[in-house]
Amino acid sequence: MAMRRVSDWLEQPSVLGELLLGVIVGNVGFWFGSPVFAVLMNPESAETLVETAPVATHVATIFAALAELGAILLLFSAGLETSVAKMKRVGGRAVLVAIIGVVAPFALAYGTCVALHVQMTVAGHLFLAATLSATSVGITASVLKDLRAMGRHESEIILGAAVIDDVLGLVLLAIVSRIATSGDLAPWLIAQTSGTALVFVFLTLLFGETLAARGAKLFQSLDKQNGREFFALAFTFGFAWLAQSVELAAIVGGFAAGLVMRDHVAPLRSASENGRVPPTISTTIAPLERFLSPLFFLFVGMQVDVTFFFDSMTLLLAAIFTLCAVIGKLLSGIVAGSNLSRLAVGIGMIPRGEVGLVFLGVGRGLGVVNDSLFAALVIVVFATTIVTPPLLKWSLRRDDA
Repeated sequence: MAMRRVSDWLEQPSVLGELLLGVIVGNVGFWFGSPVFAVLMNPESAETLVETAPVATHVATIFAALAELGAILLLFSAGLETSVAKMKRVGGRAVLVAIIGVVAPFALAYGTCVALHVQMTVAGHLFLAATLSATSVGITASVLKDLRAMGRHESEIILGAAVIDDVLGLVLLAIVSRIATSGDLAPWLIAQTSGTALVFVFLTLLFGETLAARGAKLFQSLDKQNGREFFALAFTFGFAWLAQSVELAAIVGGFAAGLVMRDHVAPLRSASENGRVPPTISTTIAPLERFLSPLFFLFVGMQVDVTFFFDSMTLLLAAIFTLCAVIGKLLSGIVAGSNLSRLAVGIGMIPRGEVGLVFLGVGRGLGVVNDSLFAALVIVVFATTIVTPPLLKWSLRRDDA
């Protein structure tokens, strides 16, 4: 809570404060020799510590599990921010911006890895590139709200493209995760995973809304007080399990659940009291999401070894990949159209924020991102998240001048 207040005072996203707190606490605990923080910073050490420090190992495992639940609920909340209907309305321009916004930074990052001969597996290169292809719609949306610019054409393109960007990014994450776990880069594997991810998304969009509507109605009839909340959680974790069972990332299921659920968990009018309609599902689930999602950011921060921040190669990689991350998203603004500020659209797609951290956390969990590059990518997330608000304000005001 304290870091969230500090972040608000500095006019920065709370995710940065939570991540920074995780870095501080994790490294201090590690320096003092706490086995809990030793496991959190180096998950592979759990096997060697399970006999000498079983309690610490179990505590770290439970914390990691709660962090994963936080990531699922975070993506669920992101899904609730949009809907299938909104995705259909964004238009061809937003689709083009989203595609370029994923392809350009992915290609730049992967090409840079190859050109610099970064010592990683191919799966590691792919994960790094996928991380830089993500976009945090929440950060950009908050800036647009502050500027009272949500009604602008640029805002519609940015927010629509960011939603599609999330879907494309999660499909990409599913493909890269499968390659990392199998250790194979065979074309048939890429085709199979791509097909599975696309079929999952297609079936979700086709049948998900009907399933959500009927499920919500059933649960609300069984429990008019808390039926919506029970159903929302059951539906979300059920979709997360389903995604994982077909070898996709659990967060893909969480996002899909939020995407199709928004319009089907509205409060029943009969449940209103004194003429007041009960709060929306976003409001009622928010306390749980706000408790668990910071644990995920703390968890990611605790895995960062700050000694790498003093390594010249880590800082050089961070600077290079920040350029790739920024340039790749700015290129997406080129296809936004001629009747708006292309620069503003490109800038609006820059922040990686919580979405980039989710990607990074998955890669770290699979062991395909080494310590130095992990630290470098955390710096990239910090940099792209911090620079976006002032740059977006400047670009919109310049266009109005």
